[in-house]
Amino acid sequence: MHPLKAAAVFINDIDTADKGIHPIDRAPVPSPEEDIEHVEVRGRHGSLTKKYGFRDIPYPLEFYINESMPFKQAFRKAKQFLHGAKTLSFSDDEDVHYRVKSIRIEEAENIIVKYGRFTVEFILDPFQYETNETRTITGRTIFTNPGYESQPYIKATCSGNGKIFVNEEEIQITGINGTIELDSELMNAYRKTTGNITNLNNHMVGDFPVFKTGNNVVEFSGAISKLEINPKWRWL
Repeated sequence: MHPLKAAAVFINDIDTADKGIHPIDRAPVPSPEEDIEHVEVRGRHGSLTKKYGFRDIPYPLEFYINESMPFKQAFRKAKQFLHGAKTLSFSDDEDVHYRVKSIRIEEAENIIVKYGRFTVEFILDPFQYETNETRTITGRTIFTNPGYESQPYIKATCSGNGKIFVNEEEIQITGINGTIELDSELMNAYRKTTGNITNLNNHMVGDFPVFKTGNNVVEFSGAISKLEINPKWRWL
């Protein structure tokens, strides 16, 4: 009933069409809204501007189902699949994906027995994320960030005390014999082995690093022998 002119939609890297869920139109390209406060101060020219970050993205997409089984039965199965959404991506922009925070499925329009259409409103994290490989470095290395500032994951192999430098910002690692993982997004330092997580925040001194747009110099010293880094590039 609808020409299949839309790009394929992938949820958790699965084409929704493989589940009988077809996009009706080409998806719009969203942009996050910046959370900004303008404060008027008497005696000052213009207002003070406070920037707090970016808001989540409400993102509605329309789908239809036209299967051999009755729509109501197919719709039940579709809802089960959709409510498991963690990532959202599109076939015409495969290098990036959105993170899904929640979804709401609106009331379906069941036009005939085997056909129906409905809208899914996704609540998305503000950023588009690349899928990056983890890179191992054994000396001074430059990471060039093509997008918005990112919150990297860094795993250090250490046999005592050492220091990590990101753009001259210093992070001290103390008393580690083995590995320590620094996750800037979670703001957590830990070690994960065979499913067990050990809190190591008391073995780290300094701020969790951020990769700015452009070049970022990463170095280390002391008893650290290597770093494994996933830069987690992201875009607005």
